[in-house]
Amino acid sequence: MNISGKYIPVEHQGIHYELCNQRCRDWTHPYEYQGDGSMLCNAGCGIFAVANAAWYLGGEQVIPEELADFSCACGGRGDDGTDRPALLSAMQLHGLARKHGFEYRFDGLRNDLDTLHDHLLQGGAALCNLRVGHIVALVGGRISSGEKQVLAADPYSESADERVRNAVRECVEGSRVVSPVKNDAGLVCGYQITYAMFWAALSTVRDFNLLYRIFPLR
Repeated sequence: MNISGKYIPVEHQGIHYELCNQRCRDWTHPYEYQGDGSMLCNAGCGIFAVANAAWYLGGEQVIPEELADFSCACGGRGDDGTDRPALLSAMQLHGLARKHGFEYRFDGLRNDLDTLHDHLLQGGAALCNLRVGHIVALVGGRISSGEKQVLAADPYSESADERVRNAVRECVEGSRVVSPVKNDAGLVCGYQITYAMFWAALSTVRDFNLLYRIFPLR
């Protein structure tokens, strides 16, 4: 079985993505907080989410290693991962947002799901959580069978995670990720198949989440 690499090529709704695959252990670039030894593969979901959103918005491709260094330098790296408003604000102020095809309007939006969904329907994107502690990009919205749904571009492909899976409505087949499962001795004892892009119920995004909208360039 072929193990998925650092990028997952996906065609969906007329857009070509090269989605970042955080499950790949080759993301060894440092993304440290006060010398804690963290790397992109274990702490970089916010960086990868920005990269995935930028693919959707049509700007210049984000190089995760460069954005990680910028995040550390501008205060975007916090003790629990990426500080989204700090990173997005710095990207806007330093011209990186425009370079990568979007603008940030300094409008962190707490739990207004209908406004978020309208924003997605109008071609915008967002960085938010589908479960505590993990950042994904939202790159689409739809209404299916009367339910409002969002399209997640998830760096860690958590479509099968017990905290997310019951909200998943459709997986984008081309976004399949194959990763090894190891036992306590470090031996590969099986393989796991997950999906890096999937439609989920809008209601999944709730309570503790801060929703940061990013807009296509005008």
